[in-house]
Amino acid sequence: MQLRHLRRLLAAVPSLRPAAGDATEDRTAASRQLRAVVERLARVERAPLTVTDTHVSVRDGLHHERLVLDSPVRGTFHGTLLAPHGVPRGPAVLVLGGRNARLDQLTGDVPPDHPDRNVAEHLARAGFVTLSFDHGIGGGLDEERRAGRDEGTLLAHAFALTGRSLLGALVGDALGALDILAAHPRADPDRLGLFGHSLGAAVALHTALLAPRQGLPLCAASHLGSYQALYARLLTGHEGAALPGILEYADLADLYAALAPAPLQLQYGTADTYLEPADARAAADRVRAAFAVAGASAEIHELPMGHGTHVGHAADFFTRSLSGDAGDAADAITACDAVPAERTGLDVPAQRIRFEVSERRAVLDRVDAALASGVLTQGPQVARFEELSRAWTGGAETVAVASGSAALEIALRIVGVAGRTVLVPVNTFFATAASAVRAGASVRFVDIEPDGLGMDPDALRAAVDRCPDTAAVLPVHIGGIVSPALDAVLAYCRERGIPVVEDAAHAFGATLGGRPAGSFGRFGAFSFFPTKVAVSGEGGLLSAALPDDAEQVRRWRDHGKSAQGSTLHDRPGGNWRLSELHAAVGTVDLERFARTLAARRELAARYDALLADVPGLRPHAVPDGSDSNFYKYLAHLNPDGPLDRTLLKKRLRERHGVSLAGEVYDHLLCDHPYFADGTQPASTDGPFERARRFARHHVALPLYPSLTEAEQIRVVTALRSELS
Repeated sequence: MQLRHLRRLLAAVPSLRPAAGDATEDRTAASRQLRAVVERLARVERAPLTVTDTHVSVRDGLHHERLVLDSPVRGTFHGTLLAPHGVPRGPAVLVLGGRNARLDQLTGDVPPDHPDRNVAEHLARAGFVTLSFDHGIGGGLDEERRAGRDEGTLLAHAFALTGRSLLGALVGDALGALDILAAHPRADPDRLGLFGHSLGAAVALHTALLAPRQGLPLCAASHLGSYQALYARLLTGHEGAALPGILEYADLADLYAALAPAPLQLQYGTADTYLEPADARAAADRVRAAFAVAGASAEIHELPMGHGTHVGHAADFFTRSLSGDAGDAADAITACDAVPAERTGLDVPAQRIRFEVSERRAVLDRVDAALASGVLTQGPQVARFEELSRAWTGGAETVAVASGSAALEIALRIVGVAGRTVLVPVNTFFATAASAVRAGASVRFVDIEPDGLGMDPDALRAAVDRCPDTAAVLPVHIGGIVSPALDAVLAYCRERGIPVVEDAAHAFGATLGGRPAGSFGRFGAFSFFPTKVAVSGEGGLLSAALPDDAEQVRRWRDHGKSAQGSTLHDRPGGNWRLSELHAAVGTVDLERFARTLAARRELAARYDALLADVPGLRPHAVPDGSDSNFYKYLAHLNPDGPLDRTLLKKRLRERHGVSLAGEVYDHLLCDHPYFADGTQPASTDGPFERARRFARHHVALPLYPSLTEAEQIRVVTALRSELS
């Protein structure tokens, strides 16, 4: 029987459950990974809700709002907001009822069929703003064809046909409703909580795990135990209360534990026929233990009740956790080390890489296709990556390689720089110069011009005069700006017959005069490292003006084979190939790159406006004719200001939770030990006054597509506070 098979599967220990002796750091990592798994399995379609109609009344001392909510995913449905009459603004709770809960009973508009069913009304009378809505899993299917079967079960099976879950759909509704509640003028957005009963508790739990702001207080009633007991022994589990595949990673208690140390109250009844008291008690013990490791305590009530809610305990819990001084909730959120900064909604990190669930699934599908085919390098994903990149390099031939550094070294080897000099801007990443050294060249440095941060044409002429054996010039597009000074650099190099290799690691998608970075020189070298504007994990790209150059790149990247598939080698190439697995990430990212680029430019424009009156800070103006991709949003500190860069970054991080991005760059190449020890000819170059001034006084503000307007305002407010 398949039951034996099922029992074997259920006996497996979930892979993300921390062991009893695991350190806090291990539990933190498991919690972070578990949230990501929940997000992937839930496949929530985050569609914003809008209120299309409102009917307001006051009855029995409560403010009532009947709302018509509209979702582009679900359509139109109803909700009710209750608030204490005469209270202008207060703490708020999203109330999620059980499977059979009717909206009008939750809110007390009609007498409830159980004394505790009208929990939204009870909480409103206890001083909370509450929002409840209709789950939409009753009355939608034809009763005759349903033939007595549970409508929620049928919906869950139908959702499964699309690879989705009913629970994920319900969580999507709840996340949208939470946004509506937070934006309501009667609700304090800094004091929000979640309540759920039975199926609603499952929805509330997963909403708490996936909400952009972590640390929301959660009260969950009549939903505790193990999935093994609920779905195999008792057969009382509802399909809408669990994510398909979740037990491979975590049991129900592990999901609650992942919320630690946020305020949590769990209630379960010893007379609840849907639960098994001993099983629920064991789950409660696991939750308590996890919270204790996080330095917090979970409030768990074992009560002599059936499948219900103790409304008094719930009201007391929210009174404590949503108190006016932010009380325990604020303490828990502040201490919430179990959640990475990019998920807390509290800190503004310097960098945040985000792939939505649909994009992550696309990557997984492509990785799976590569694994199934057995072609793990130089396959169709790499070819697709190269094809997609050509849209951003002006149609030039493109060849994928293992990294941006590999791209530079290959280009310089093809140019033939061994035994000669390569000129590099003094302000760039070490890899620019190191690639030339590995290609056999000596490196000499050139100062920058301050407007576009590119190679200064006059300084270049002087450097070529000092180095008549110059084999190549490597201009760098710093921060995503293609400097207008590049035109003069190119003209001079053409005049002297010196090849130009663009280090465009920062500049994928940036343009000058409508021409894309990477299309000006003989080669353009790009990086797809995780911090860049387009990413593949690890990876690089070369654009080549000449078809024969592109073919040379292909041979160099594959150990110098004399032809594709040949076992003969005619040059000392390297293992500079891009894997199919990295290309799977890169293709998905390139397919969304137009949106990425538009978002970065929109965010930069907002910073321009917000920073207009901040003292002691001057945004770097992108020169006319250059259209930056805003790999970095650069600003200059007043050298005579109250704080140097190091102290400013420390205060922003510690006082405001704002981390600035890394500079470009804080140390000039001539100051790195490799070049400063006197053994390299470049050690005699200098003094590079313009580059040194830029390196000492610029900052880079957080900028990435998922950065919100509120986060930008927070960054600017923090800067104004510290620089005033």
